[in-house]
Amino acid sequence: MNRADNTARPACRNPAECLKVKNPGMMILALLLSVFVSVLLWRGLPSFIDSINRMLFGYDELFIPAWLHGTLQMFFAIYVWGSLFPFVFFSLLANLPDKKKRSSTRLPFVSVIIPSFNEESNISRCIESAFAIDYPFYEVIVVDDGSRDLTVPIIENYNVSVIRLRDNHGKSAALNRGLERARGEIVFFTDSDSYLDPMVLKYLVSNFSDPFTGAVAGKVLLRKTDSYLKRMQAIEYLYGQSVIKEAQVRSGYSVSICPGPVTAFRRDVLLEAGGFKDRTLAEDFDITLDLLEKGYETVYEPRAIAYTSAVNSWSVLKKQRIRWSRGHLQVYREHHQTLFTGKTGLLSLFWLPYALFIGFGSAFLEMMFIVVFPSIVVLSAMPLTFLKFGIAYMLVMECLTALQGAISLLQSRHNSVSLMLSTFLTQPYRIFLSYTRVVAFSDELKNKRSTW
Repeated sequence: MNRADNTARPACRNPAECLKVKNPGMMILALLLSVFVSVLLWRGLPSFIDSINRMLFGYDELFIPAWLHGTLQMFFAIYVWGSLFPFVFFSLLANLPDKKKRSSTRLPFVSVIIPSFNEESNISRCIESAFAIDYPFYEVIVVDDGSRDLTVPIIENYNVSVIRLRDNHGKSAALNRGLERARGEIVFFTDSDSYLDPMVLKYLVSNFSDPFTGAVAGKVLLRKTDSYLKRMQAIEYLYGQSVIKEAQVRSGYSVSICPGPVTAFRRDVLLEAGGFKDRTLAEDFDITLDLLEKGYETVYEPRAIAYTSAVNSWSVLKKQRIRWSRGHLQVYREHHQTLFTGKTGLLSLFWLPYALFIGFGSAFLEMMFIVVFPSIVVLSAMPLTFLKFGIAYMLVMECLTALQGAISLLQSRHNSVSLMLSTFLTQPYRIFLSYTRVVAFSDELKNKRSTW
């Protein structure tokens, strides 16, 4: 019998509650304020930029071709409404009052499940961090998915429950094997290249007071930010959590993705959903939508932290992000019937379509811009004028982008000097991510094989 059969959800008192919308009045106010700020910048900054150009180069706007001026203003308008407006809106949503439910004081037995594959350099730290968790009742299960290095001998040095798969079956299969052996009412999953904050289970478990809470997602932080690539990933992770996830949970009740390194589930709810599926490369995204479609909520708990390793190689990062992007496309294909339906509240009406169409659409637009803009400059018959007149636009947009990153860091309270300065250097990284999304889209159309 399903949990929903035993515990009836209270009837909706108004349309906002039925659509799982928190703070509807303040959301509308945030939207209007975001539009006001964006219109102000859209209409006001081009005149300011023109003044800078005249001051720097002595150009009178009358001698600048109308088409050149219009082209630059068009690019600026796309930036304002495609990047700046969503950021302002999401940042305001992320700061709305959070109507938290009563915390649970129960301490149920928890199964900590760690899937691993060729992780000889990380598995010891992960297991030791699991043993250091400040929680009275839990077990640790490690599932090795056919590792060909020294992962298994290292695991066997610890007093943990070990499941060894002779062949590599994929991450979903490893997670399900751990779920089969788990004895806990709550099952907690982490990755073998992560290590855990000692308070992680107490924070996660405290959010299960509502019987319709199916999963609780924690926060993922990077261990080190000692290189350009690591700092870019840190800024990206912090934006996705301190702005996007906070905005999702404060405007609705759930987040769209419960991350692999730090998520706890009700075991019976996970079994009711059929466990993890191997139909996509993004099993964490897939299972989150499975739970949401069954009427459960997926909560966000930023105090529950897992630290993970950042990729420090462009080639490895390319492979990782292509796999992630392909996985997301596969999840959208599997759950296409949920989009725009309101079945999961604001997530299906807004957040999921936004991530799909804006996330991938902007990647194609950015790649087109990289080709089109230099072509316009070369074919304009006045390339130096175009570049001189356009450089102020580019500098202003870069400063606005850096401001977005800085605000994200301040909201997440991870505002180190190195990260703050790195917000001015995000453009190459953003172009790289757009490139990986375009490649992922192409690979998915070709149905290329990929594994974890």
